[in-house]
Amino acid sequence: VAAADIISLLWCPIPLVIGLSGIHVSGKTADYICKFFTGYSVTCLTVTVTYLSLVVLAVERFHAIVKPFHSTLTFTNNYMRYVIGLIWITAVVLSLPGFLLSEYDEKLGRCLDPWTLEKAGSLKWLYVMSLVASLSFSGCLLYCYFQILKGIFINRTVCSAEAVSSRQSNAKEKRKLALISFTVTVAYHLCYLPFLVFELYIAFQPYQAILDNYEDLYKVYRVVGFVMYVNSCLNPFFYGFQSSNYRKNFVRLFTRKTKLDNNRISSR
Repeated sequence: VAAADIISLLWCPIPLVIGLSGIHVSGKTADYICKFFTGYSVTCLTVTVTYLSLVVLAVERFHAIVKPFHSTLTFTNNYMRYVIGLIWITAVVLSLPGFLLSEYDEKLGRCLDPWTLEKAGSLKWLYVMSLVASLSFSGCLLYCYFQILKGIFINRTVCSAEAVSSRQSNAKEKRKLALISFTVTVAYHLCYLPFLVFELYIAFQPYQAILDNYEDLYKVYRVVGFVMYVNSCLNPFFYGFQSSNYRKNFVRLFTRKTKLDNNRISSR
């Protein structure tokens, strides 16, 4: 997730700046730049990686908290390497339409990827597939976290305060990890769903209606695209600042620097 967020934030300014400035490289290299830099293809890849990672985390948390005695999905270090590799390979395959269908339009002078207003109507199948995949994965996420939260707060059958003292700290850690994962999942959906809903709306609109309201729709397209990037900015706060170890070491980083500076001054 961190790797996907870093890539998203590095690529984020490129299509936004190009879209606002209206300046794009033309010629033979324009299509390649469009596929990898000025379109949303790389963003599609990172969003898919994040989504698949959240699904894997939800399933793992579900088995670790609700079914702790089932060791079939215990993530060892060796097993995780294969899981992470599979996530990225699957994300690349699912993102191929974005790379293959993105192209530079000489008349408009800008990059047209599958999510632009001009192409949305001709790619209804892509949005329907995205909707079906999103609903399927969201159903899996909803089930896992419903069972986890139900066991923690309603039935109190998992991570309860009445746990054996030797296991109590482990239970608290499981609860914290579950709540952090749930928070990240909710934030992801809040940032991603506006873009998906808008694209579905555009895909099934008559092309003439899009042309008549092009300027307003283009502004909305840029806004929902920007909101999708916001998720990459939020994840470090959700993961980092909810961790006591992270907060302690974050403070220690600055206090240690202050002490070193004071020691240097005193030595002089």
